[in-house]
Amino acid sequence: MEFEVVEEYVQHDSRRFKVRVKGTKVIINVSAESAEEALGKAREMWAKMRGSPRT
Repeated sequence: MEFEVVEEYVQHDSRRFKVRVKGTKVIINVSAESAEEALGKAREMWAKMRGSPRT
């Protein structure tokens, strides 16, 4: 699966990102220091939700 950051914002002094699973309407909301870290966290969450090993 491919992922893309669609929004970045600050909430309660925490940097947050909305990451979309490309080709779907699924948005994964994560806290991260950078867009790259956010994409990695989103991939991990997606793998856990799908029950598949992380790639």
